[in-house]
Amino acid sequence: MTSPKNRTGIIAAMESELRDLSKDLQHERTEKIAGREIHYGHLEDQLVAIVLCGCGKVNATLSATLLACHAKVSRILVTGISGGLAEGVKVGDIVIGDSFVQHDMDARPLFPHHEIPFEGFSVIESEPELRHLLALAARKMLASGRPPGLEESSVFEGLVTSGDQFLSSNKARSRVLEAIPRACCVDMESAAIAQVCRAADLPLGVMRVISDSADGSAHIDFAKFVEFSASKACAETVRHALRALAS
Repeated sequence: MTSPKNRTGIIAAMESELRDLSKDLQHERTEKIAGREIHYGHLEDQLVAIVLCGCGKVNATLSATLLACHAKVSRILVTGISGGLAEGVKVGDIVIGDSFVQHDMDARPLFPHHEIPFEGFSVIESEPELRHLLALAARKMLASGRPPGLEESSVFEGLVTSGDQFLSSNKARSRVLEAIPRACCVDMESAAIAQVCRAADLPLGVMRVISDSADGSAHIDFAKFVEFSASKACAETVRHALRALAS
């Protein structure tokens, strides 16, 4: 059994992204604070604290701060869907974040593009050990039985960019890629959570399932894909990661 001081925080933006994990949680208690519910319990014999954060950087920051400062977790795992940006990244692929940047952070001319004012940095690196553990967990998930829609999926490691915008046009997609050529995928939470983890000195692991190309051209039933494919991939990857943490 893990030490009470070794609890893993798990964050996702949408209920459908957490459903498959939450139903298997050996529930201990729920605490409601600042409008968020923190669900404590065990998954894969590991202590966890699960939070549904909602969409956007403020919601993500609030939830990550609660896990860091109130739940006192030892690390944070972020899971859910995102839009693909890098060439070769397609719907159903898995992206493990190796670094994070806010694509809508722009305080020019006072500070360089994307640099967080008065912090002196723009890109935040993930914790290598946790990143590699998540990548291995994702590959084990795919090897053990791929959910529908992930039959041809691959695992990538790359930069995750975040902003309070849902990219749904070629113009918006191109604008982000021109500014951040290394961007692998885009979401609305990960870079904000990364800043909290950097400040709190917490390891962060981010796993995203690509649900669209961030250009409005998706040819899948989005709700069905999240419900029956992405959510299962997210849950199984997190389970594999928790098993690895226990070993």
